[in-house]
Amino acid sequence: MNFQIEMVACAKEFALGANDVLELVDKMFLASPQPLDNISTASSAVYYLSPTKDANLIIPSSDNQKVQRVENGIVVVTVKPVASPAGAKFPYKGKESTILEAAKPARFVQSDHKKIIELARRAAGDAKDAAEVARKIEAFVAGYVEHKNLSVGYASAAEVAESRQGDCSEFAVLTAAMCRAIGIPAQVVVGVAYVRDFSMLTIGKQDGFENGAFGGHAWVQAYIGDRWVGLDAAFKSTGLGGYDPGHIALSAGNGNPEDFLNLVGTIGRFRIEKAILSF
Repeated sequence: MNFQIEMVACAKEFALGANDVLELVDKMFLASPQPLDNISTASSAVYYLSPTKDANLIIPSSDNQKVQRVENGIVVVTVKPVASPAGAKFPYKGKESTILEAAKPARFVQSDHKKIIELARRAAGDAKDAAEVARKIEAFVAGYVEHKNLSVGYASAAEVAESRQGDCSEFAVLTAAMCRAIGIPAQVVVGVAYVRDFSMLTIGKQDGFENGAFGGHAWVQAYIGDRWVGLDAAFKSTGLGGYDPGHIALSAGNGNPEDFLNLVGTIGRFRIEKAILSF
């Protein structure tokens, strides 16, 4: 993951005491260049990313974000969430390999698991429109995960279905698995998302985070009609509205933990120099 982990022997009382923030979590945040008020209502956002040292930034383009390289190694990322097309059918009947891969069960997205299939059917109800079903699944997962905390290292969708606890990665794998179980291809996206306040880091009080920060995050993109549509059950569960222009995607796939942990190395390779919101 491009950084060194140091383990230190200490007394049990110290190890279980109220100590500093876990350094791994602290490394998952980038300072925002300015406060991004009302970002959830913005139609789009343009970010200027500056690589650190000799880093070669490879940021993926998608239906929701476009990437352009300009002078001095600056990468300009425009995030503009696409709307879900009405009337799209499911299950997916096409032949594109990437989309077919996003419709299959995977190691951490067990869409063939009995409990997940049951939850997906319960969330979808009688809906026949793919966009409506995806939004119902997003809302269902937002309410289904009852215990929102960082105590779970990285759980699979099947484990989340049973435990009903976790953080953004657990919300994401369960959402993706339920979409796949009902016939809607879905990928787990990892990247960073803007937050104005985060209790563990007390953003706004800690040096460098006065304007909020972009934290390592996981969400979902579901293939609906002819496009990938963003879903964020974790954000929806906290009243942030769901997927919005505050999300910068760095990769997408089957929700394997190494994808999320690789964020640590990637986040350390660039800064966000400027952000421009459009409403």
